[in-house]
Amino acid sequence: MTTPKRILIVGPGRAGKDTACEYLAKITELRFAGTTSLYLAKYVAARLGVSEQEAYRTRHQNRNFWHRVGNEVRKQDPGLLIRESLKHAEIVGGVRALAEIVACRDEHLVDLIVWIDNDRVPRGSTLTFGERECDVIVPNHWGLEDFHGRLLRLARFAGLPMRPDATTKDGQE
Repeated sequence: MTTPKRILIVGPGRAGKDTACEYLAKITELRFAGTTSLYLAKYVAARLGVSEQEAYRTRHQNRNFWHRVGNEVRKQDPGLLIRESLKHAEIVGGVRALAEIVACRDEHLVDLIVWIDNDRVPRGSTLTFGERECDVIVPNHWGLEDFHGRLLRLARFAGLPMRPDATTKDGQE
């Protein structure tokens, strides 16, 4: 198996994607520069006539509008937000559309697609694909310590470049 160097973290809203991205960046030498929403912010801001920071800050209140703008961006170029994110980091999160997954595969943008599964959150209508389109499923059902342990095992199994100061016992620091 070749060492994954670029990872896409996906799943339903509030499943733990950001937590997974941040933790993987903490224990590996890979970087996380924010989700694709951070890169979508400039397109939303331009449409609203506000700063990127203001658009991003209010993204949850304007969820439907963000989704529409994101769909427009993805229709023009499904891999755009992922490529923009990968300019700054190797760990990407926040993808919502099957077209983005297809672009990742077709353009070889990422080496590993990880689905975060969390049975405590509903699968929202903005997510147009499921775990079947991913390479690996990481459950997040039982608490943060367990989730971190599973992510640590994934990182080791995938041969990710680990930080020398990374945790030594599964999930324990």
